[in-house]
Amino acid sequence: MSRLSGASRAACFALLWLAAPASAWGPLGHRAVGGVADALLSPTARKEVARLLADDHDRDGHPSGRTTLAEVSLWADEIRGSPADRPTWHYDNVPVCGAIPAEASWCPQQQCASNRIGPLLAQLADRNAPLQQRREALKWVAHLVGDLHQPLHAADFAQGGNQVPVELQGWRRSSPTTLHIAWDVWLVASALHTRPNERPTEAALRPLIARARALPAGVREAPPDRWRSESNELARHVALDVPGFSCAPVSGAAAMAAVLLTTSYQRRARRVITSQLALAGARLAAVVNRALEPE
Repeated sequence: MSRLSGASRAACFALLWLAAPASAWGPLGHRAVGGVADALLSPTARKEVARLLADDHDRDGHPSGRTTLAEVSLWADEIRGSPADRPTWHYDNVPVCGAIPAEASWCPQQQCASNRIGPLLAQLADRNAPLQQRREALKWVAHLVGDLHQPLHAADFAQGGNQVPVELQGWRRSSPTTLHIAWDVWLVASALHTRPNERPTEAALRPLIARARALPAGVREAPPDRWRSESNELARHVALDVPGFSCAPVSGAAAMAAVLLTTSYQRRARRVITSQLALAGARLAAVVNRALEPE
């Protein structure tokens, strides 16, 4: 398992705690999803992505120099708090206890991840739309596809695990964090054998790309509502398979009891994370290829 120094972990934790609601997978995971997708783009789509991003700018309006899906996959978190921000687009607040009710009850006005991806892809595919609109649609899609494959971004319990404090067994000087951040950041870093604030290495991306290429067409081409359902199931049966989790009503104090993520839990989570990163990358490439290929 990847180990971080106490100072590095504390510094990262402080920053990530403040940004928790904004991120899924964190920078490392989003870049991994984008890196897998970049490898699976068709020649036509790759050329069009480069054209759309040739004049890309960052949150402050400065030229970004970003020309790939991996590089722009962080933009939707970068703009948090700006007029361009759309906080509810990053998740689907799907219940994890009992039968799933009508969508309108947990996705008001269709302003959630699974419902925004379709319109954004339509905007990306529209050759008559202004270039800036198509560019922003591409950047949103590059991010939201990754978001929707993080199990706790399709789960309502304790704000997607943000209110569940945890520690990771076996980590040297394990700082208290939350279940959501553990899945966004620490477990991803462990799965990819690097640090959360670094880029995924070629060695880490290679098996993800191979796994993505091997996926059946029916899996790669599945619609966003299926991604949401898959993630919700993983939230129910893996991410929330922790001591003390219950669908029964509990007091606030009980709901906030600290949870130890055992080494066996971490091994299972890493397997799921690896699979989901590859799956998200494959599906991101599939939807971008479809949107950018000539009719």
